[in-house]
Amino acid sequence: MHQLLYEFFMIVDHISNHAAFVHLPWFQAIQAYLETHDLISVEPGRYDVDGDALYVIVADDCARPDVPPLEAHRTYIDLQLALSGSFDILWKPLSQCTQELQSYEATADMLLMADAAATRIHLAEGVAAIFFPDDAHAPQPPSVAVRKAVFKIRVEL
Repeated sequence: MHQLLYEFFMIVDHISNHAAFVHLPWFQAIQAYLETHDLISVEPGRYDVDGDALYVIVADDCARPDVPPLEAHRTYIDLQLALSGSFDILWKPLSQCTQELQSYEATADMLLMADAAATRIHLAEGVAAIFFPDDAHAPQPPSVAVRKAVFKIRVEL
């Protein structure tokens, strides 16, 4: 018997294009949460959707000169969403990264890489990007103020 292995790659699309996301078993919970919660009006912070299995971090960001390095996660998948304004995210397949900046820390669920990104993705308002454990990514400071949501989805979910 052969075991099927599914490898996921980054997904980028407008959050309203459900066809791009509906195959993900946890997307329905995110969609329902977005339909019943006004993330533009809430205070920045963490909000549980399903405890530690699925939660969202609402954050405001502003222009600044730093350039964060590529990061990757093992425990959580990131769904990053521009709620108002826009921002860029740098991306490179983790398998192509060779310059470890900081080894994986389980408590932060983060590995940092010093590699140059392969791609720059622009997240306009309403656009979401999903980053799986094989995606090294680096949200960049916006040129103007932005409000974003980062849904953290436990890999096992």
